[in-house]
Amino acid sequence: MKLHLGCGKRRFEGFINIDLHDSDHDCDIRKLPFDSDSADEIVAIHVCEHFYIHDILDVIKEWRRVLKPDGVMVLELPCLDKVLMHFHNGSPENMTLWPLYGDPRTHKDGEPALHKWCWSIEQFGQLLKIAGFDKIKYETPHYHQPTRDMRWVCTK
Repeated sequence: MKLHLGCGKRRFEGFINIDLHDSDHDCDIRKLPFDSDSADEIVAIHVCEHFYIHDILDVIKEWRRVLKPDGVMVLELPCLDKVLMHFHNGSPENMTLWPLYGDPRTHKDGEPALHKWCWSIEQFGQLLKIAGFDKIKYETPHYHQPTRDMRWVCTK
């Protein structure tokens, strides 16, 4: 089983696409309705920034719970280190303010679209270790903006 968490309108072929509404499986991704050790892969692209800093560790631990041993979790999210460089270079809002607060075009329904935190590479890497991952790779992002975002591939 492969899970695409926080899918929004984007669907990944071969995955159970999960979000709060209008997905293959509607649910709150903070508490997944799947057995422990049941998923081969979990992907969450631009989802982690929608959680408060005091909630994200429990969320990541929950996702790890569902992964099978040797299961892979792929996360992409805005990178504070890169965003700060974009601010310094005078880059446009989609490279500076949007990663911090969210794209204002998606705020039609208010709170759910807002970003709640932006992590540095070091901070998020430490978070993954604390959550129980020991096989962690930092990679170039495949989605959105590679010069602004970060990608983590973790194996349980």
